[in-house]
Amino acid sequence: MKSDAPDRLPRISAMQFATMVTSGYIALGIFYFPRQAVSVAGRNGIWSIILDGLVTWGLMHLIFWVGRLVPNETLTTFAPKILTKPIGLLLGTYTVIYHLVLAIAAATLFGFVLGDIFLPETPQWALVASLVATAVYMGWGGTAGLARTLQAGYTPVAILTLLTGMATSTLVRHPVLLLPPANFMLFPVLRGAWNEYIIFIGFQLSVTLYPFIRNEQRKQAERYTYIALGGVTTILVIEYEVAMSTFGPSYISQLRWPLVSLMRILSVQGFFIDKFGLLVVALWTIIVAGFVSVRLWCLAHDIMAIAHQKTTKAYHFFLSVSGAVVVLGTTLIPNAEYARILNEKYLVPAGILYLTGVPALVLTVAHFRKKLVTKLRTSPEVKPAPPS
Repeated sequence: MKSDAPDRLPRISAMQFATMVTSGYIALGIFYFPRQAVSVAGRNGIWSIILDGLVTWGLMHLIFWVGRLVPNETLTTFAPKILTKPIGLLLGTYTVIYHLVLAIAAATLFGFVLGDIFLPETPQWALVASLVATAVYMGWGGTAGLARTLQAGYTPVAILTLLTGMATSTLVRHPVLLLPPANFMLFPVLRGAWNEYIIFIGFQLSVTLYPFIRNEQRKQAERYTYIALGGVTTILVIEYEVAMSTFGPSYISQLRWPLVSLMRILSVQGFFIDKFGLLVVALWTIIVAGFVSVRLWCLAHDIMAIAHQKTTKAYHFFLSVSGAVVVLGTTLIPNAEYARILNEKYLVPAGILYLTGVPALVLTVAHFRKKLVTKLRTSPEVKPAPPS
């Protein structure tokens, strides 16, 4: 059994925090991208992507503000002290359920894509189980171990994706479609931004992760996360432009996996792998596994806070159980189109409600309970201490 003393709290660097937060949102909608925006906004979809990035930048400010209230405790831990126990428990339960549903959605999508493109004869449950088992293994060593794993695997894949996005410029068939549309249509842009926001809604994991940053690097961690968001938005804009000028808006709306289709026709002559785009799609497995792993990490820590458990055994138990529930949950989603409808109708609204409603509630109550917040902020930190 591990000690709960402050010096046992595994700490991560500013760069590792930014990597974990980024890996916690980019994977979910990347395979559908940019169909959701193009289907309703047409060529105006580019403004939807940029709007999503700007909105996420603003919401990150709010979420980090919540984290700074009591920086040595997770939201699930300090919310009952500020909001009263029933409301805090309700908020913690909402957080747990939402992390769980996000993990199920990502694992399901991964199974459909991998089954359609690479392993059509392999049962989907086997693909999903392999992914979740990998995610559990990645998170088994605790916060610091997971952060190092993601940093080692995620960064090269992100760089390869950016380089591949630039290489896809050779596929452009209609250069005129690279230009922004002359007529700006507000409501289609807003609808496109709403549908496409599935890519960004997962960054709320920072309310659980914030206390694990090294104290002196918290400001830097926030800055790195904003920079990473700018990089992600830039990559998405590049991929959008290439897909639009290669396929056109009408064809994109009919494709199941537009980015995968784009990568499949990318050929790099003279390279050791001719179909380099498919290699990158295969490497996106690391991104999806990282997404699921940080979700399971959050689930374990948030459930531990609700159950008042602070041991390594409890962390491993809740991590494993969460992984098993994710695998079982994926069996409830019959096909990719059903998953898309669930994402647009339920996950996006629930995510936006969380990202706006939670900061509004917590920050408002904290404003009127400043003395209590100050007391909590200056009290000794007591945290779960999974192995670092």
